[in-house]
Amino acid sequence: MQQAAQAYQATGDILNQAQALRLLSLVTQQLGEWDQAQAAIDSSLSLLETVSRGGEGVLAKVLNTQGRLQLVQGNADAALNTWQNAEALYAKANDPVGVLGSQINQAQAMQSLGLYRRAKKLLTQVRQTLLAQPDSPVKAIGLHNLGNVFRQAGDLEQSKQTLTESWKVTQLIKSPESQNQALLSLGNTERALATRAKDTNNHKASKQHIQEAITHYQQAAATTTSPITKIQAQLNQLSLLIETDQEKSVQALLPQIQTLLTKLPSSRASVYAHVNFAQSLIKIRNRKLRTQFTKPIPTPIPNSPDIAQLLNTAIEQAKTLEDKRAESYALGTLGNWFEQTKDWSNAITFTKSALLIAQGINAPDIAYQWQWQMGRLLKAKAEQATTTRNSNTEAVTEVIQDAIAYYTQASNTLTNLRSDLVALNPDIQFSFREQVEPVYRELVDLLLRSPEPSNDNLKKARKVIEALQLAEIDNFFRDACAKPEKVNIDNVDPRAAVIYPIILKDGLAVILKLPKQNDLVYSFHQNISDDQVDEAVKKFQEIITKPTGANHTIKKELPQIYDLLIRPFEEELETNRDRDQSPIKTLVFILDGSLRNIPVAALYDREKDKYLIERYAVAVTPGLQLVDPKPLPRQQLTALIAGATNAPSFKKEGLGPIDNVAFELTKIGEQVNRSQKLQNQEFIKENLQNQLTAASFNVVHIATHGQFSSNPEQTFILDWDERIKVKDLDNLLRMSDPSGTTPIELLLLSACQTATGDKRAALGLAGIAIRAGARSTLATLWQVNDASTAEFMNQFYQQLNNPQLTKAEALRNAQIEFLKMEEEDPNKDYTLPYHWAPFILVGNWL
Repeated sequence: MQQAAQAYQATGDILNQAQALRLLSLVTQQLGEWDQAQAAIDSSLSLLETVSRGGEGVLAKVLNTQGRLQLVQGNADAALNTWQNAEALYAKANDPVGVLGSQINQAQAMQSLGLYRRAKKLLTQVRQTLLAQPDSPVKAIGLHNLGNVFRQAGDLEQSKQTLTESWKVTQLIKSPESQNQALLSLGNTERALATRAKDTNNHKASKQHIQEAITHYQQAAATTTSPITKIQAQLNQLSLLIETDQEKSVQALLPQIQTLLTKLPSSRASVYAHVNFAQSLIKIRNRKLRTQFTKPIPTPIPNSPDIAQLLNTAIEQAKTLEDKRAESYALGTLGNWFEQTKDWSNAITFTKSALLIAQGINAPDIAYQWQWQMGRLLKAKAEQATTTRNSNTEAVTEVIQDAIAYYTQASNTLTNLRSDLVALNPDIQFSFREQVEPVYRELVDLLLRSPEPSNDNLKKARKVIEALQLAEIDNFFRDACAKPEKVNIDNVDPRAAVIYPIILKDGLAVILKLPKQNDLVYSFHQNISDDQVDEAVKKFQEIITKPTGANHTIKKELPQIYDLLIRPFEEELETNRDRDQSPIKTLVFILDGSLRNIPVAALYDREKDKYLIERYAVAVTPGLQLVDPKPLPRQQLTALIAGATNAPSFKKEGLGPIDNVAFELTKIGEQVNRSQKLQNQEFIKENLQNQLTAASFNVVHIATHGQFSSNPEQTFILDWDERIKVKDLDNLLRMSDPSGTTPIELLLLSACQTATGDKRAALGLAGIAIRAGARSTLATLWQVNDASTAEFMNQFYQQLNNPQLTKAEALRNAQIEFLKMEEEDPNKDYTLPYHWAPFILVGNWL
């Protein structure tokens, strides 16, 4: 290249000389010789400034190469700007493939900046153009980037499909290095699928995805000629092997990675590789301390630098590159290493440095991690101080307050991030359960750690737990679908009390908000672990879903979850009835963790021999901020009613017919002012869309099989032909109110159920409730007897027509009717909770 540049210079061929220098920059970039790469690109650009016309195409290519150099050195903002300029020049030179390549590069820069939704939008726009292209490197790279964006957006099946398409193209064009990069990305997607399967208790599928991921990583590492691709594949393989306790494989891989690391040229990828390796070594050390490895794994590895040295190398490389994001990551991880070794002074020093850099470059996605780390460090420091003989109580209290301040900063940063939570850097392994949820829970734990927390701390804890509920739903959908607004419960319903159970590390906290009272009421059940709560919920579900048996037997066997959530507040709830204000009629639950999967209506008070529904109407909401405080206008109930008896889609899913759908839909049609029916073959997505576009409905009632899950891909209802997934259902229902001014008042989903064994399955129900844009959703937690469901819905609509009742009270009255049904009609024994308890009202209960 140097010889070619000199030859073109000798003949005065400026355009070809600029091209040769551009290619020289690419070569030196591959070698990690950044100064030479920069000098070559600068010389190329200087030459092109002397060309008056006809150089647009060459300049566009030079800018493309300059953008690549800027990105690899960590300057993604500059790279994005450079590639936007390149796109304009390619368009001017009438080069559509160049335009396409520049757009793909821009999406890559957007991903590096954490702008995943912008990247996804751009790549989705160019996807059809890409697919129409003949097989080429540009097509392979575009599909590859799109597949990665789909993964970061949580569309894992779409990610796998698109990455597989990219991999096939790389085979056809015989591009081995692109094949290896596609395999690496496929491994990452398989790993994400494994995590999701594990979260839904599908351990068999999780193991299969893990093995697929390891195979992809091994293939990529074995055949690549790129040191960066090789080390990324090996590092990802290593962390998976550590997670799955594959000790021998871990020991074999460690020295290979260590050797390769020393040969990497300085780059952002190299910095992240050092950080990633250090994090894996920290995990090995922690697992070794917990004796999960039977034989000691050498850390540090013989003849290798220790963890601190690895991270110091990363810090120096980041400083040389002037890559502030990478420097912050390396510094913060070094702070984490000192946290693990209980060197609090060094841990605080390096964490503060990392936080200052993150705040200085306005990177909240990394700043929150160091705010959280500072909170943990100060909390640990305070705990250590309390164990010493002469601990200063005031000083300890001050440190705790500082810890709370940092935790609060972290939770506020996360709340402000909301829509970008999914953009947390994919190069540093990200998990909501590990890196977001604990921030909120640990803050609540600090706020409530005294035996009698102050009212101010109770209010803060309540606010934090609502923020966590929002974050969980955002993570479920991988975007910020809910728009929270501050709501005063007293203004919403002066006859409703709100109950917040909060699962903490060493117990179950419960906060009660009574109407028109400023002070909150608090109860704490000590030494109840989240596993014990999960076990109680599981047992409750097993008993309550029995379709046969005697009521007295069921009551006797039910775990006393009532004693945890309601009994501590009985006096306050009863006393409130005797005050001047109206008595409490409704209990609103903002449930936490697996408690979301229980039908609160069936909580049983053994002392009074009553189910909770016999005393109060009940409702569930993910947070008061999501309650739109407007009652249902009864005089104008207009309903779109739809369902199927024995659809082909049922058979595909292995589900039986729902024989009483026709009766259910007919009865509902009789109970409302105006209705439109879509039954059996007419019940397809397109017809739903047409009806919702053509007319305004305030009630949508769908009688069909469906499932709620913590996995949005497994949260769906079935139309006549196929699944309607939760995200598609959202788009459909919003057709009724594109302006957002007159939403659907009530969405009813009968014959649906929460996914078996998925302790977070009710997230899907909450997700549908919020995402659908309906003020309220009434659904079933399990698939109920067909005949009793039809009867129950008829009862509910009869009650709903009474303008004196709220929706929660209408639901309660229908449930009470079922409890009394045996007395009135011996042929209809619907008194068992199996028949009436699964109906749960989510959202606005008015």
